[in-house]
Amino acid sequence: MERIWAFETSAISAVLVDFLDPALAGQPDIRERGVRLEIRPMAVGSIATIYSSPALSLKPAIIRIDMLESAPHKADRMHFHPGMVDGEPEERTFDEKMGDNPIDWLRSYLEQLHDWVGQTDGCSIAHAAEAITRETAELLDKARQPWPEVAHDERGLVVG
Repeated sequence: MERIWAFETSAISAVLVDFLDPALAGQPDIRERGVRLEIRPMAVGSIATIYSSPALSLKPAIIRIDMLESAPHKADRMHFHPGMVDGEPEERTFDEKMGDNPIDWLRSYLEQLHDWVGQTDGCSIAHAAEAITRETAELLDKARQPWPEVAHDERGLVVG
């Protein structure tokens, strides 16, 4: 299940992920599990009447935050991509503080997005940071439960 918070022209999505890291193929402990958050531009379609529901369109992410672990509570693969091009991540950025306390790190990061999403959405996201981090903490707790045996497809993603 994916959770999405929509603002005026931006959205934040959070999803539980479980995959085999292709960059580590052939090595032990290549499974990564955790929460992926993405900051995405969003477009709102025109509203014909007060009764109609507007179409919301999410664009490819401009920032990605990966709270990934090679084992529950290990916090060893947590990083973020402060730049993305056409939805593809650029270089990984590792911040020691992220692994020490990912939820506090996320709260602080969300409170400082003005330069990337604009002042209006930046303020809205900062006000929603507590709710976003609370739900992200719940997802991360779920990801940290004993890992079930799963099958992965050719891309490394969990099947089923």
